[in-house]
Amino acid sequence: MTEEEVHIEQQESISEEVETKPQSKLQRIVESVLRVFGIQDFVSYAQVMHNFIFVLAIVFIGVLEIFNTHLAVRLNRGITKKQESIKELRWEFMTVKTDMNLKSKQSQLQIVLAPYGLKPLQEPPKKIEVKKGELK
Repeated sequence: MTEEEVHIEQQESISEEVETKPQSKLQRIVESVLRVFGIQDFVSYAQVMHNFIFVLAIVFIGVLEIFNTHLAVRLNRGITKKQESIKELRWEFMTVKTDMNLKSKQSQLQIVLAPYGLKPLQEPPKKIEVKKGELK
């Protein structure tokens, strides 16, 4: 006998054992899931139970993939919101900086300080020099 024939006989014996027992709730659930996915013709309850650990591992990996995708999407949305906020703050900074540069010009300062009686100097300021030892 070849390995394929042995494998086929084992699957038939497993399916015969399962078919002789009354259907359990688990068997009904598995068979309904197989029907929903449309693979009941290709995969039987016996094969699923024979490869239960493998099926469980695939389901676990699928759940992890869905969870990872959810986290990635949420992180991407957060990054996008923060980028928009940074753009707005950058424009606000540039606006304030431009206003400050405009208001700090000498001509603008003269206009603002004129009501207080402050006038610009007509001659350069005088420098006071103190020689070492005269201050004592």
